Amino acid sequence: MDSPTARPPARELNIQDLELMMQWCTTTYRSVSRNSTVECIWQAVVPREAMRHPFLMHGILALSALHLAVTDNADIKDHYIRTSKDHRNQALLGLTKVSGKSKPSHCNATFTLSNILMIFSFALPEIMEPSPNRCVLDELHQVFQSTRESIDMLVNIIDSVGNGELRPLLQHDTSHPRMPDTSRLAIMSLARLNANLARQDAHHEKELYDATIKQLGYSLDKVSQGGETMIVAFQWIFHVPSQYIELFRQREPFALVILAHYAVIIHSLRGHWWMGEWGARLIQEIGQCLDTNWRNSLSWVLDATGCYIPPV
Repeated sequence: MDSPTARPPARELNIQDLELMMQWCTTTYRSVSRNSTVECIWQAVVPREAMRHPFLMHGILALSALHLAVTDNADIKDHYIRTSKDHRNQALLGLTKVSGKSKPSHCNATFTLSNILMIFSFALPEIMEPSPNRCVLDELHQVFQSTRESIDMLVNIIDSVGNGELRPLLQHDTSHPRMPDTSRLAIMSLARLNANLARQDAHHEKELYDATIKQLGYSLDKVSQGGETMIVAFQWIFHVPSQYIELFRQREPFALVILAHYAVIIHSLRGHWWMGEWGARLIQEIGQCLDTNWRNSLSWVLDATGCYIPPV
C-alpha cells in the first residue's frame, strides 16, 4: 500500500529545450531584433507569449537550434539542423491549427512566429553545407513562396498587433545614417530598359515589370533614407506581383536583372548570421545566367555591393 506522502515521480526536464531557450534569451533574440529599442520585446515578451502558445515556442526553439548550428563541427551542426527542422515542423503544424481562427489571443503569437519563420527560411540554406547541385535562385523562390503563404493570415491580424504590446515591431525607425542615394538612377535605368523592351516585343510584360520596379524603388528609397533594412527586405517579398516571382523562377533575363537589384538590399544584411552571403551568391548566380548584354544592366548592383561576377 502506498504511503500517504508518496508522490508521482516528477517529470524530467528536457535539457535540450532548456539549452535552446537559454540560447534564445541570451543571444538569438538579438539577431531578430532590428535595433536595440525592440530587443526587450524579443527577449522577454515573445518568450512569455510562447508559454501560452506551443507553436510559437517551437518556432523560438527552431531558430535557436539553427543559430547553434553555426559551427565548424560537422556532427554538432547536423544535430542542431535536425533539431531545428523538427521544431520548425511542429511550429508549422501548430500554426495551421490556429490559422483559420480569429481569436485575438492568437494574434501576437501568430505574428511573431511568422517573422521567425521568414528568418528561418533564409537561415537554413545559408547554414546547410554547399553542394554541387545547389541553386540559389531555386532556394530564393522557395523563400518567396513560403513567406507569401502567410500574407492572408497577417493581413487579418495586423491591426490587432499594431494596437497591442507588439506595436513597436511595426514602427519604422529612421534614426540610422542615410546611405548615398544613387538607387533612383538605377530605378530610372530599369524603367527605361523596360520601355525599350516593350517597344521591341509586343508580348513583353511591361505593366507587370512596371509594378515590380515601382515596388523596388519604394524599397531602395526606404533603405537610402535610413529605414529598417530587415523590414524592407521582407516587405518587398510580400508586395511584388506573384507573376513576377514565376518569371524569375523561369530565368527570364529582365526578371533576373530586377532581382539582382533587390539583392543589394539583402546584401546589406550580410552581418546577420541568418543572412550571410545570400546577396553575393544571388548576384553571382544571376550573372552566370545572363549573357554579356544583359550583364551590362548590373553595373549599379556591382558598384553598390562590391560583388564580382566571374566571366562565363
